[in-house]
This record gives sequence, C-alpha cells and structure tokens, in this order.
Amino acid sequence: MSKCPNCQQPVGPADDICENCGAVLSTVSTPTFVAASSSLSFPPLTLPTASSGSRPGHCPNCQHPLTPDEDICEQCGMVVDAVSAASSVPLVASANVTQAGLDQCPQCKGPRVAGVKFCGRCGFSYVGITGPTSGGSAGAAASDPPAIKLKPGNILHNKYRVLKEIGAGGMGAVYLAEDQVLKRQVVIKALLSDDDPDMVEQSVKEREFLAAIKHANIVSIYDFVTIGVQGYIVMEYVHGKTLDQLLEERGRPFEVVEAINYILGILPAFTYLAKLELVYCDFKPQNVMVETLKDGTQVVKLIDLGTVIKYTPHPGAVYGTHGFYAPEAVKNPSPETDLYTICRTLAYLVTQMDLASPIFGMPSSEYYKAFRDYPALYRLLTKGTSSRPSQRFHSAEELSDQLAGVLRQIVGGSLSVPIASRLFVPGILTTTGKLGLRGEAVLDEKDKAIDTLRFGDQALRGGNYVNAENFYKQALKINPRSLDAHLRLAEVYIDQGEYTQALAEVTTVQRMAPGNWKIAWYTGRLLEAQGKAAAAADQYRELMADLPGELPPQQALARVSARLGDDGTAVELYVKVLKADPGNTEAILGVTMSLLNLQRWDEAARVLSSVNEAAAKYIDARLLLCELYLSRMTPLTPQNVESAAQAVHGLEGRTEDPRYYLARADVYQAAWKLARRQQLPAAVQIAGVANNQVRTLGIAAEESYQEYLRRAKQPKDRESVVRRKNRVAPWRWL
Repeated sequence: MSKCPNCQQPVGPADDICENCGAVLSTVSTPTFVAASSSLSFPPLTLPTASSGSRPGHCPNCQHPLTPDEDICEQCGMVVDAVSAASSVPLVASANVTQAGLDQCPQCKGPRVAGVKFCGRCGFSYVGITGPTSGGSAGAAASDPPAIKLKPGNILHNKYRVLKEIGAGGMGAVYLAEDQVLKRQVVIKALLSDDDPDMVEQSVKEREFLAAIKHANIVSIYDFVTIGVQGYIVMEYVHGKTLDQLLEERGRPFEVVEAINYILGILPAFTYLAKLELVYCDFKPQNVMVETLKDGTQVVKLIDLGTVIKYTPHPGAVYGTHGFYAPEAVKNPSPETDLYTICRTLAYLVTQMDLASPIFGMPSSEYYKAFRDYPALYRLLTKGTSSRPSQRFHSAEELSDQLAGVLRQIVGGSLSVPIASRLFVPGILTTTGKLGLRGEAVLDEKDKAIDTLRFGDQALRGGNYVNAENFYKQALKINPRSLDAHLRLAEVYIDQGEYTQALAEVTTVQRMAPGNWKIAWYTGRLLEAQGKAAAAADQYRELMADLPGELPPQQALARVSARLGDDGTAVELYVKVLKADPGNTEAILGVTMSLLNLQRWDEAARVLSSVNEAAAKYIDARLLLCELYLSRMTPLTPQNVESAAQAVHGLEGRTEDPRYYLARADVYQAAWKLARRQQLPAAVQIAGVANNQVRTLGIAAEESYQEYLRRAKQPKDRESVVRRKNRVAPWRWL
C-alpha cells in the first residue's frame, strides 16, 4: 500500500484523495484542497457526471483533452474526479447532514469510512460531522473524542468572558465574548477539534501573519490565546449582517447597483492582501459583513481570515467553496484566483444563480434578468471568470476600475463629474483627428521615454505632424521597446493617410506584446480610417468584451455602425455612452445624425437641446438644431421657425463663425416667406428682430447673408447665397 505524499498516511490504490488530509493524489505537487463548510443553501449541485470508475474525455471547464489517468486538468487545474464523481446533492453545511446520511459522503454519496476526515472520492471535509464508528453504528467516531467547547460565562486568559456561540465555520467554532479590560465585544474563533493536527497546524499558521493585517475593510486580529493544545483567535466584532444573511432575509437577489457597491467597497482589501502576497482563497457572501456606522454610512469587511494563505507556487492546504473558487485554485491559488471568486460572488448576489450550472464561468445571459438588463456587467463577469486565466483581470485595481465604469453606465454620469479612466485620455484633454476625437490611450508612465512621448502628444494635438513624428522617433531611440511610441506613430500616419506605415507600426507592437489591448484599439482605428468599417467593428467589439467599463470602444462601435448603415444599433450604443457621459458632445452629434437618418425628429431635437453651453461642440449642436427645424421637419411651421430662431439666437455674441450668420439668415428668410403668405401669426416671436413684418424680416435676412459672404473665405455656396440674399432684399419689392 502506498502513502500519501502530503501526510504519509497509507492510501489505497483506488483512492484519488487522501482520506486523512484531503490531498489530491494525482500528483505529488498538488496541494490539499478542502471544501470549506458553508451555511449557504445553494441549489442542487448538478455537475457533469460520468459512469463509475470513468472520467470524461474532455475537461468540463476548458474542454482540454484528458487522458484516462488524469485526475486534474493540466490546462486549467480543475479536479476532474471531484466533478465526475459528484451527483446531484445540495452543497450545504456539514452540520446540516442528517443522521440517515452518516454512512455516506453528503456530497457525492460515496461510502464513508469510519474515522477518516475527507471523502476519498470528492474531497468533502467530514470535520465537524458525527460519523460512523468502526462498528458501523451512528455516533461519535472512535478516533474523534468529544471536542472541548466553550460555554457562556467561561473566561479565557483572565480577560475574555464568553457570551454565546455565534457560528461554526469550516475552520473553527466562533464565539461572541466581552473584553473585560477594554470593555468591548470581541469574536473568539476556536478549532472545532483540539486533537485534529490539520486544524492545529492551520491555527498556528494564522498566528504567524494574521496579526500584521491592518486594513479598514478587513476584520482586525486582537489577540491569540492558547489553552493546552487548544488555540483561540480574538478578533474585532463587526456589528452587522453578512451578505448571505441579507440575501436570506430579502428572499431575492440584490439590486445590481447595491451589489456592485458592496464589491467595490471590498476590493481595496484585496489590493492590500495582494501587496502582502496573501491569498484569501474563500471569498463568498457569508464572509462579507455589512456594518452600519453611527453616522449611517456602511462599511463592508472581510470577517473570516481562517482560509488566508501566503502566496507560494506550492502551497500546503488550500481552502475554498464549491461554486466560487477558480478551476486552477486547487493547484495554484493566487491573488488572481481571488478575483475570480469575487466575480462569481457578484454574479450570485445579483441572480442567486445555480452555482453548479455551470460550476465554473458564467451561465447564458438569457437565464437571468440582471444579465439581460445590464450587458456591460455580464461582459465584466464573463471576462472575470474566463476559463483562460490570461484573459481575466490581473489585479484588484483593474477589476475595480472596470466595475466602476460599469456602475457609471448603469446609474448614469453627471455633467459636473468628468469621466476618469486609467486607460484613455479624457476627451477634454485631447483634440479631433481624422476619426473625430482621438481617443488616445494613456501613456505608460514607466516608459523610459515618457517625457519625449508627452512632447510628441502636444505636437500631435496641435496638428504639427512633423514635430510629433520626430518626437515619437526620438522616443524609440531612448526606448526601442516603447509600445506607445510605435502606436502614436501609427496615429500620426492614420491622420495623414499613410496606412501602410501605420500598419507596420501596429504589427511591430503585435510582435512585441501580443494580447495587449492597445493593439486592438489602434488596429480598429486603422481599419476604420481605411473604410473597412465591418472589420473595425469586430475589433471594437473585442475591446468592449475586454474593457467592459470603458466608453471609447462603445463610442467607436457606434460610429462604425452608423457608417455601415445600422443607425438603430448606433443609437443604442450612443445612448448608453451618453447616459454615462452626458457631456460627450461627439456622442451627442453622432446619435443626432443617426436619429435624423431614422427620421426620429423629436428625439434628435431633444438630444441637441441638451448640449451644455460650456461644451466644445455647443455651436455645432445649435447649428444642427437650427437645420433640423428648418430643413428636416416638414412641413415648415411657424413654431419650427420660432424654435430655429431661438436656437440660433443663443449663439449671439458667442461666435464669429460664418456658419452662424448663414443659419441666422436662413431663419429670417423662412420667417419672411411665411409672413409674405400671411402664415406667420403675430404671437410667434422671431428672436433677433423687432417684429414679424415682411420688410423687417427681409432686411434682417439680407444683412445676415451679407455678413456671411464677408466673413466666409471663398465659400462654395456663394452663388446660391447671393441669390437668396437678392430674393429677400427689400429694394426689390419697392
């Protein structure tokens, strides 16, 4: 009989998981993975099944081919045996197992051997469950003497008086106590069994580093107490309820905005843990407490540090909860696998989805209203739980940035609060290029040539392409591997129509940093400039999936959709952009043109009227609004002329643009025509003139046309304007 490579206890030839320590026996380097006990009442665990003694030919998670003797997928780390052996059973707390099920594993229904602590088929932890004795009768296992339990009134360390037991997690019982010295309530966590070496080892591990964790969103560790071989951890008592308790009370999923805010609140804790090279491992709704402070504000905290481990390529015991942990977390838990569990948790909070269907990744959006109503959120969750770790989020900051962007798309932005992005330069800081606003990607601050790149950007925004190109080439001499220098050169060449050179720069970056999101962005811009709108749209869709919280890819897709003649899709995308960024005048003008193409006049007028006076495109918006009333809306009515006059009059004193004078002249001409036909009521007020008499309107129109001709430099419509001017001139009607 062979021995377990982890605990050296005897194991049988058919055992896939050590019944003593829970180690996966497929490889020596595979760490112990313990399914954490959970009080969550999840839907039935309906995992992919296989016939007894067989394994699936492909990994149920990533579809990677498997050989018959593989227990763990080498591609994604999923424990194949645990999935193939499990049947449809509830994933509930160990303490909830009924007496009738004590002779079998409560998870996979396999036979349970007396005295063992883990199921040899699926790895389920029996710790805390009263199991069969060696004689087969129900009761305490012969090898497990009764655990020492604290009772109300007990005093530990001459300081902590136990008030009551408040819980029993996978790593230990939890008590509420009073610190009689500092006069505050505390939580004391103890091991469930004082003779369990695995539990004792975990307690020792906690003592070594948990006391150094100090963060506003993580429960504080106050003290460690040992009585004999029994260890106790004294922690901060958080007044509040867990997300799990709130879900249970409400009987329905959280509203999306509320759930996102809870996750945004807890992400700084994971940034902190990652900096300490710690992995939380077991993030789930029952491990997040919502505390309401005296001023009414809410704070979210991680309340259970029992599963925290130090990040290492070859960890010892690894803890997690089925339905939440990442496939590769069984072999290699990391700060990045924590982000996976966060995304799975957020998905559960807003849907209460069946965590076993699927056990990894995301279900189809058609099954859950929250996913259908908020596609940006679904894109974020899909990315965060991808079967390929390289395609997920790689830091809590990255996830937080994209989630905040998704939240803004859901609740809407404010004119007074500019869009903040770590990836794209704000529109207010850049200029218009061949494709409209440049949508510049933020420069890498770590680039050795950063100062030279900034000089290049100043030249590019000023339209000085020669200087911009020189600065970017100089940057490449300083740092030959500068991605931004190559891509900025591509931007210069795109604006100048030198597409072959632009493609060469983008291709160079593709070889240097394959998979970098900036490649798809500049490739899309190049294709769009070349008139290859369909191919550009594919690039922008890819970026929307990769950057679900960013607006530039959505706006770019709206732009090319309009060019492809799909104004309906363009309007939908533009409206979403404008909800998040109401002051985005490029999007306002874009959606207006699509609405005009769809002959949705009233909607177009409302959009244009909403442009703020301080907006860079305010003049363009007012002129387009005037054109809408005079030329698009038919038949021409006195009310439309009145509205057009108000739109143009709002520009008086604000601009010397020749187009303003031409629009003003056209308004007066339209009013003049109505007045001549006696169709302009006296109640209609034409802004800018004293009355609605024919002569008054004709003089105003003639003067405005004359001013346009004086200011415009060789206008192409000169002959047409001269004819209109002469038509309204009063001297022609003497």
